[in-house]
Order: sequence, then structure tokens, then C-alpha cells
Amino acid sequence: MTQPPDHSSGDEASGSIPDYARLHVWQIQGVRDVLLFAAIVGVFWIGYMLRAVTVPLLVALLLAYLFEPLIKKLCQHPRISRLHAVSGLLIVAGGSFLLVLAIVLPLLIGQTIQGIRYTTDGSLHAKVSQLTTDFVPETYQDEVMSIVDYLPTDITEKSEPVADTKPIDLPVDVWAGITILMEKVFGFLGALVQVSLLAFLIPFYFFFFSLWFDDVLQFARSMIPDRNKTRTLDLLGKMDKVIAGFVRGRIVISLIMGLMLAVGWMICGVPSAITLGLVVGVFCAVPYLGVIGVPLAVGFLFVSVHDQPHTSDLWWVWVIVWPTVVFAIVQLVEGYVLTPMISGKATGLDPVTILVAVLAGGSVMGMYGMLLAIPLAGCGKILFTDVLLPRIRAWTEGKVSDPLPIGRD
Repeated sequence: MTQPPDHSSGDEASGSIPDYARLHVWQIQGVRDVLLFAAIVGVFWIGYMLRAVTVPLLVALLLAYLFEPLIKKLCQHPRISRLHAVSGLLIVAGGSFLLVLAIVLPLLIGQTIQGIRYTTDGSLHAKVSQLTTDFVPETYQDEVMSIVDYLPTDITEKSEPVADTKPIDLPVDVWAGITILMEKVFGFLGALVQVSLLAFLIPFYFFFFSLWFDDVLQFARSMIPDRNKTRTLDLLGKMDKVIAGFVRGRIVISLIMGLMLAVGWMICGVPSAITLGLVVGVFCAVPYLGVIGVPLAVGFLFVSVHDQPHTSDLWWVWVIVWPTVVFAIVQLVEGYVLTPMISGKATGLDPVTILVAVLAGGSVMGMYGMLLAIPLAGCGKILFTDVLLPRIRAWTEGKVSDPLPIGRD
């Protein structure tokens, strides 16, 4: 009687082994995913370590991205090529920057030097001490003065030298002074070289990034798999609208708000109004963050006028009201005029979500997190509403077995 063939013995005789035993570690999908994630983290880490090189590149790429619509519009003219548009934009931007710098910089430097001198010569310490004595209850004066004492006093006052002091070793003092001076000089030169390098590299990189921007986009599109290209490009287009609309809009809006605050507070008599207004305008790039300028403006004005003769006992009310009214007017103009005209509702987020996103970003990454929080929140909303939410609804209706869009049915 014929016996059935022994397949197991045949496999052993032929030396065959299961397929998974032939796999290398890096061929296992889970390991490949971990390696891919580690590679991405490593790229970011290397970029951070080489930030002296990568920061100008990223800034130039961001500027090329932000100015791309303007360059495209210029290129619609038959006599203007992309090279002409980018070159002309650099020339106009550089000339405008130098012109504004020539007008604003002297005032800005003058007010800054005046504020530094007012602080370092002890005048601010004396005035705040007097305010503490006049307006702070005696119970809390010691606590307030312990904070006020951190302000510098009059550094020009020096005690008389004692007659029986030991003679100063002049060579040691001279060499110590020379060493400190050289450190400061080299530190200043190093900072000057870094700023000069950035001033050269950013426009240089911007020129080539803008010139090759279409080629970069075409290459990026070619890397998207054909199966998901339409869907991916649609999502990226929506995210581009959110990021570009918010970033471009907030830059222009914050500049206009800074100028309006500077002029308004200067009319109110706030000291260093131009410097304060422009600085607060930078903070206005993040929604709701510019409100920190109100107590600063009120405080500056209060310190400058409290010891002057007043015709009314309620003078302090107007000190609080006028800078606050200026900020409120600027906020109304921003909310009802600037934002609808310049950026519109680019992110599609409600005020509560924006505030939560700003606070969350600030708690994680500080100022950078606050700047990135709103575009990231807008992109997250697009992913949730267009990708995740339809999948969850299909899962609740029993159409799919997994609520995640990356799951397998």
C-alpha cells in the first residue's frame, strides 16, 4: 500500500525555513517605522545644532513662500520675467527698509538711550521709590521696596577713598581692564559679524529660493503617490490657505497696529511712545498678546506726570483712561477693518480656540509656540474635519471597523 508523502520531512530535507526567519531586522515594518521616526528626529536635531546655517535658510524659504503670490502677479506682465520680478522686489524692499530705518532709527535710538540713561542714573529708582511712599499702603511698602531696590541707583555717586587703604597694584588693574575691554570689543565684533552675515545670507538665499520656487513645488508634487495625490493636494491647499493667510496678514496687521499705537500714545504724552508702540506692535502678531502694552503705557505716563501740578484730583483717572482708549481704538480698527480686509478669517477658528491655542503654545515653546500655535491649530482643524471626523462617523454607522483613517477594514 502506497504511503502518503511526508511533507515535513521533505521540507527539512530541502532545508526550507519560514519566510519570517529570513527577514532582516530593518525589514520588519514596525522597526522600519521606528527608524523612520528616529531619522526625522535626527534631521531636526542636526538642523538645530547647525542653526547658524539652517536659520537663514528657513527664514529665506519662509519669505519666498510669503512673497510667492506677489511674484506670480508681477510675472503676469509679458515683459517681466521671474528673474526681473525677484530682483526688483529685493531692490524695492531693501530701499524701503533703508528709508524707513533712516527715518525711524534716530528717533528709536534716541528714545532708547534716554530710557536707558533714565534707568541707569538712578532717576527711575528715585521716582518709583517716591511713588511707593505716596501711593502704596505702609503695610506693603517694605515688600514693594524690596522689588524696587533691584533698579539701579545713581552709579555716579562714589564714596571718598579711605586714606589708609593699601596702594593699588596698577599693572594688575590695568591688565584686568584691558582684558574686560577686549572681551567686550570681540563680543561686539562677533555680534556685528553675525548680523552682517544674516543680512547677506537671507536675501541671497531668498533670491534663489524665489527663482526656483515653481521647480521646488513640482518636485514636491512628484513625490506624492498617485493613489492619494488628489486628496493630499486638496488638504495641502487648504492648509496653505490657512498658514499663508494668517502669517501674511498678521505681519502687515502688526506693523500697522504698531504705528497706530506709537502715534496714539505719543499724542497722549506717553514717554518713549515710538519705541513702546513698535515693540507692542511686534507682540500684536500673536492675537491678544498686545494687551501687555496697556499697563506699560499707563505706567510710563503715570511715572512721568505724577509729580507735576494738576488742576484736578482725578488726574490719575485720565492717565489710565487715555492710553487704554488708544489701545481699544486700535483693537477695534484691527478687528473690524484690518483683519477682514487683509487676512479675513483665514484660520476658521473661533476666539476661544485661538486663545486656548495661544496659551497652550506659549506654555510649551514660549514665544515661538505662541506664533506657531494658531497656524498649527488651523491645520489640525482641517485634518480633523476632512479626514478623521468622516471616518469616525462611518465607524459609528457600522460602515468601517476602525475609527482611525489609517486602520484596515
